[in-house]
Amino acid sequence: MEKAVFCQLEKLPFFTLESLRAQLGKDPLPFIKYNIKKKKLIGLKRGLYVTNEFLKKIKYQGRFEDYLEFMAGQLLSPSYLSLEYMLSKYPLLTESPFSLTTITLKTPRVIENPLATFAYFNIKKELFSGFQLIKKGAFQLKYATPAKALFDFLYLKKRTLKKIDKEVVQELRLNLEELKISDWQEFENYLALTKSKKLKTLFKFLR
Repeated sequence: MEKAVFCQLEKLPFFTLESLRAQLGKDPLPFIKYNIKKKKLIGLKRGLYVTNEFLKKIKYQGRFEDYLEFMAGQLLSPSYLSLEYMLSKYPLLTESPFSLTTITLKTPRVIENPLATFAYFNIKKELFSGFQLIKKGAFQLKYATPAKALFDFLYLKKRTLKKIDKEVVQELRLNLEELKISDWQEFENYLALTKSKKLKTLFKFLR
């Protein structure tokens, strides 16, 4: 019974404690603890798991990064990839991030597991936009556009800035030459949704 269940789990990008309980028809915790100890299962967060066999398969297929980006949206929803992670991916940021940075409507938090670190930052509901659905193989991902990734980054960064001048903007290490006129126009649309004087001053220095 448990062997047959495990064969099914190996096909899944993740599974929950409750779904496993339904499959086994009994308390799944002994099964979970035993297989984590044997390194056959990996805990993604409380109540969410994946088999090591599934991870081996996607690594062999060259899809591991896609999987991590997919899981960023599954560990906490609604959310979309943005900020440093997407700025680096485009690339608009000269430094590589240490985590997958994500925007959410829920409480900010950091989720760490053996695969990666996922950092979630909160934004107001009216600003929760500017992302696109990207299909990569079996995974559907949510990417902020270049303009929105930059806006989200500056929107959160402004809280820590005591002053805004040319030197401060240079220290952000942004590679803005990659942005098109249409990107700046999109940025201004988001800017119109906020009354932040700091953000509007930052925009002037960036342009």
